[in-house]
Amino acid sequence: MNTGRINNYGFVNEQDYAKHAEDGPVVVIGDSYVEAFMVPYQQTVQGRLSRLLTHNRLVYSIGISGAQLADYLAFAEFARNEFHPCAMVFIVVGNDFDESLAKYKAGPGNHFEQVASTSDFRLVLTGYRQSIWKNMIGHSTLARYLWKTVGIGHISEVVQQKLGTSARYVGNTAATVSQERLTDSQRAVDYFFRELPQRAGILKSRILFVVDGVRPEVYSGSDEGSEGSSYFHMMRRYFLTEAARLGYEAIDMQPLFWSRHRRDGTKFEFANDGHWNGFGHEEAAEAIASSRTFQDIMTQ
Repeated sequence: MNTGRINNYGFVNEQDYAKHAEDGPVVVIGDSYVEAFMVPYQQTVQGRLSRLLTHNRLVYSIGISGAQLADYLAFAEFARNEFHPCAMVFIVVGNDFDESLAKYKAGPGNHFEQVASTSDFRLVLTGYRQSIWKNMIGHSTLARYLWKTVGIGHISEVVQQKLGTSARYVGNTAATVSQERLTDSQRAVDYFFRELPQRAGILKSRILFVVDGVRPEVYSGSDEGSEGSSYFHMMRRYFLTEAARLGYEAIDMQPLFWSRHRRDGTKFEFANDGHWNGFGHEEAAEAIASSRTFQDIMTQ
């Protein structure tokens, strides 16, 4: 069991945040992989990076469960206005692409890329209002225990897996999608890269992407350079290719996970939870620390 601290800005982080007029912190942006409720802070990407930069820079994290590329744009703009970061690190995972569009996922408290025409998007915030039922459950210790600790919310998924009736998933998202969904996801990535420079407000050389690997493939003994045909495989390739074409530094965690697992058998998620465990965060943090972006910050 892990405990976490909600700071003065409402994010899961051991430190409180302060406004910066210029040359502020490194900001790590993502979804539940960055929120990382299940990992002790000192083992998270941001916790590890904070120790490396103790004497020079602060490291802030902006991570909310369920967030996706559209939210990352809003987070980047918020970070720019509030903290004036010296660098931004984005953790990109399997369900960040299609879930950026309201036609595939719509939920309160998130930003979504809404199709405004056949060739463009617009960013829309869906307001959050908690229902009376959820409010009652939130105040129930028993309900929180059953949901968070026992995992009652995932019982139907477990039953489906046991019966062999669940859909195949790769990278925490459906392995097979329609051509329309794939095309929409690629357009969401295009929109993200078009909007990012203005919303982040920092040089490309100060932006770093970390893209999750296909971990089941790592453990299956597949060749390091193998590339599958699942939706996540295709979207990983598309995102990494576009990032490189546009001049951004991006880290592909697939070969790093593969190398570590081959060396010592390490697995990078929990037995009953697909999020990165401490080892997953460790590999990502070490890769970030070795990046051109991070090394440039450390020499200043």
